[in-house]
Amino acid sequence: MNRERKRNRKKQSSQSKIGTGTTALILEIVAIVLIILFSLVLAVLLIPFQVTLAASLSQSTGTFDVALSWLGLTLWRRKPIQGMAKEEKKKEAPEKKGLRISQAGGILSSLRDSTPALSILAGAARRALHLRKLDIDFTFGLGDPADTAIFAGYLWSFAWILNRVPSVSFSFRPDFEMIGLDGSMEAEAKVRMLFLVIGFLRAYTKKPFRRLIKEARSR
Repeated sequence: MNRERKRNRKKQSSQSKIGTGTTALILEIVAIVLIILFSLVLAVLLIPFQVTLAASLSQSTGTFDVALSWLGLTLWRRKPIQGMAKEEKKKEAPEKKGLRISQAGGILSSLRDSTPALSILAGAARRALHLRKLDIDFTFGLGDPADTAIFAGYLWSFAWILNRVPSVSFSFRPDFEMIGLDGSMEAEAKVRMLFLVIGFLRAYTKKPFRRLIKEARSR
């Protein structure tokens, strides 16, 4: 009897040790998974995403290419789309239902009340966005030499301000005979999600901003 009791005690102790070891192993695995998930979330918030954009426009066609990458990996890319000729693109677009006056008034009122929240979002976007490169080059013409020259004067004053930014190159050439726009644009920017998330959470604490989101979703 004593031997059997001792055997039973040994079995129980060994089983309890196995159970304790299994529980500890499960807890260690759960802790490792949580640490990995927390590290991934922290990396997404702190390590900036890179956005690249390239577009070109001519008299009849245009192309547009945009990509989103992170840590050298392309997460999303919109393949270059060749625009169709203007004569082929002229199709009747389906009629869109307009907003009712009451709905438009409600949205405008919510926009006005959400000005502090929108200012928070704008400040967060300014801190999150780092423009690495912006190259704009185009040729334009309005058909009338006088109108083209006047508009070119406004653009030259605007270009003088933009070109003072080291990462920006803005150039254009007026054509006094053509009517239209030919040009290209290339842009690279880094976006740090941490500032956007913090800014959105701060803005979301404002009741008018929550009402604006609700109205926009229910439109």
